[in-house]
Amino acid sequence: MKVIKRVAICAVSLAVLAACIGLIGFNFAKRRIAANIQPPHLQRRPEAPTDFIYRTLDGEQQHLASTKGQVVFLDLWGTWCVQCVAEMPTVQRLYDHYRNDPQVRFLIVSRLDSPSAVRSYASRNHLNLPFYVTRDEDIPQSMQLNQYPSTFIYSRDGTLVSMHVGAADWSDRSVISYIDELKEQ
Repeated sequence: MKVIKRVAICAVSLAVLAACIGLIGFNFAKRRIAANIQPPHLQRRPEAPTDFIYRTLDGEQQHLASTKGQVVFLDLWGTWCVQCVAEMPTVQRLYDHYRNDPQVRFLIVSRLDSPSAVRSYASRNHLNLPFYVTRDEDIPQSMQLNQYPSTFIYSRDGTLVSMHVGAADWSDRSVISYIDELKEQ
């Protein structure tokens, strides 16, 4: 009985140690990525609009098509993605810039996360972005870029005008200028 108890204590201790090392490694990588993050190079590459289904954190189904008339900043991300987590403060700053602008809509859509995981992440990191969730089968093939974060910017007529893969400094002045230009069209 004592041997089983010792083995169980050892196994639990090793699991806790492994989790701590993993968390430390994730945070180290996040800090390194955030320190080297650069503004995105946004080039206009218009593509026909496609609809995309996502859900509020309360489970209400939404459609990208309903945002027509607004410039849309759509970020596909996950709490499990170190690059996504590293860029999120810059997304928050960009959102803060446009928070009260009815011409600009933010869709920060998590995949592979539950609504409760997204709420917990947002609370821990003091983020008040408009978070949503989606399922993989609801992501159109044209948005399956196989790397996260994947960011899409749509013009007011619903056309996809830019996409960017990987972490970026979304609070850079060049992004604000780009969005402002789209608002004027």
